[in-house]
Amino acid sequence: MIQRPLASLALLLLAGVSLQGCIAVAIPAIAGSALAGSRVASNSDKDSEPPETVGETTGQATPDAPAPPSTPIATPQPSIPQPSTLPDPASPSSYADFGFDRFIDYARAAAVGAKGGVDLVSAMLRDPIALDGQRRRCAAGEQPVALIDLDPKGGVFVPPANPGEQPGKALGLAVLRETGVEIAWLSDMSVNQSGLLRTALEQSGLDPRGEDIISLRRDGDDSKYKRKENLAGITCIIAIAGDERPDFDERFIYLRTPEAGAGLEPVIGNGWFLIEPVLSTEGQ
Repeated sequence: MIQRPLASLALLLLAGVSLQGCIAVAIPAIAGSALAGSRVASNSDKDSEPPETVGETTGQATPDAPAPPSTPIATPQPSIPQPSTLPDPASPSSYADFGFDRFIDYARAAAVGAKGGVDLVSAMLRDPIALDGQRRRCAAGEQPVALIDLDPKGGVFVPPANPGEQPGKALGLAVLRETGVEIAWLSDMSVNQSGLLRTALEQSGLDPRGEDIISLRRDGDDSKYKRKENLAGITCIIAIAGDERPDFDERFIYLRTPEAGAGLEPVIGNGWFLIEPVLSTEGQ
């Protein structure tokens, strides 16, 4: 894993506040099943049995009875944002309620919890067919990754020639990196355009050092869903951000009715995050 210098004290103090706008960081490219500047991609099963929880007891012993044996108290786990309502992707309020700030907060809380011994839960679904929303558990020591899908709804991302600076998002992504989370950028644009993407990420401040993972299409048969699975085979993708539901999982494309995917909706805002397009010609 790439070693990075520690963030300044001021950056860490800003980590707990709500982050506005966007910032990202770019690194080696992942074309097809290969990761540039990272480890070699391979699929692996990450499911593991959930850890046993330690129970707590309450109440006091009466004067005539011996005191009950003390019970270990479970260590508090970091708070991870939970969705209160499900967003409508056509509504601007969706992005405010389940957007980039929550994406950052969730990924940071998960990474901090992992350092404290809490198991990481993947944003990838456990079963390749089921619509129950059950997710994989990551193996101990796996690298946490926060993934951002760049492609706009119904199209393929085109890097802007003059991207606006994104100080708010840049700060959020910098906080994640200092917490130990790697950032990955995913698109169906050609790997031949990787230089344009890197330039846009650097100019916007989202990846000023060119350290992030980028995963782009290698050929006509390459799929970003397959590349995402490959990345999940060697890392723990703890959070995914995109502007539509198919950015989270391919099965959304094949639902006959929206109601059929009701079991997947609770993951939105709790591992999957609807966001506005990250890169633009105007700063956010």
